[in-house]
Formats: sequence, structure tokens, C-alpha cells
Amino acid sequence: MSTCRKIVNWRTYLKFPEEAKISPEAKDLICKLLCNVEKRLGTRGADEIKAHRWFKGIEWEKLYQMKAAFIPEVNGELDTQNFEKFDESDNEVASRAKSGPWKKMLPSKDVNFMGYTYKNFEIVNEHEVPGIAELKKKSTKPKRPTVKSLFSEDSNPESNQSALGSFLNMLPEKVEVSKPGESIIF
Repeated sequence: MSTCRKIVNWRTYLKFPEEAKISPEAKDLICKLLCNVEKRLGTRGADEIKAHRWFKGIEWEKLYQMKAAFIPEVNGELDTQNFEKFDESDNEVASRAKSGPWKKMLPSKDVNFMGYTYKNFEIVNEHEVPGIAELKKKSTKPKRPTVKSLFSEDSNPESNQSALGSFLNMLPEKVEVSKPGESIIF
């Protein structure tokens, strides 16, 4: 079971082991953070979280003045030595793509696109992709005006690529450029 699924279905999978040394206050805090948003601790602001009994004794106003319990050693802005390292083979999607019919079809860099379906057929040229004409016929999506049609002089309503009016037709006929300190006159 992946970590993501365990988090999403936390009601089923979250169990506090009896041998775990966790205070009742900590359990209460965790449970009040892992609940529906309407009941979640902090929905009424950060002060609600700060007032929880697990944080008893923390002087929030002096927090920035206190010395941190642990100061990580950092060797540059891209240093990740303080983070847990994960083996890339643990990626469930990547491991599924390495077997079965996907193995021959997808190089490893394309795994991120599994399950993605491209649907904007109107910009694909028919001579570049075989079968695109049939897909365009099946597409029921209303045609959008293209950038070209917005700036073209021809605003033929019969054309699929025309907008309701050319963008250029909406501009004023004469535009005077103002000098510094003057207002623009249309």
C-alpha cells in the first residue's frame, strides 16, 4: 500500500501502537489536525492551534529569540543532505511502467504522462498526424478563435477560425502619442 493511499484513507490506516510513547496531548493534536476541515484545529486561525494543550509552555512571542534545538548544517541553497533519501525504484508508477505493454511504449522519462489524453485536436495539422481528421470530426468541443483570427483584417463569420470581430477593428482609428507629462488622446 502506497504512503499516499494511507494518507488519503487515514481513518482506516491510522492506528497508534500501544508501545508508542506518545502523550495523550500529542494524540489529541494529531486527531484534531486529521479531520474534516469544518472541525479541524486551526480553522479559526493560528491562535487556536497555539492554544492547544500540547503546546502548553511555549512562549510564542519569544520564539524568534530562542535558540533552536537543532540547527542543520547547510552547504548551499541546493544542499539536500538533511532530507531523507528515497530510492527512485520505489516509485509505484515507474515500476508499473517497466512491465507489461507499457515497457516497449514508454521510455522512463514519459512515465509522468501515463493516463493523460490530449484533446485539443484543432491545432494539430492533418498531414502531420495520421487519423487526426477522424478525431477532429468526433470532437464536439466548440471552436475557439485563434490568435491569428483576432489580428487578421478578414473577419468572415463563415470561417471556423474567425472571432466575432477582429481585434484590430476594436482599436481606435487614430492614436496620438503623447509627450512626457501629457495625457493620451484617442
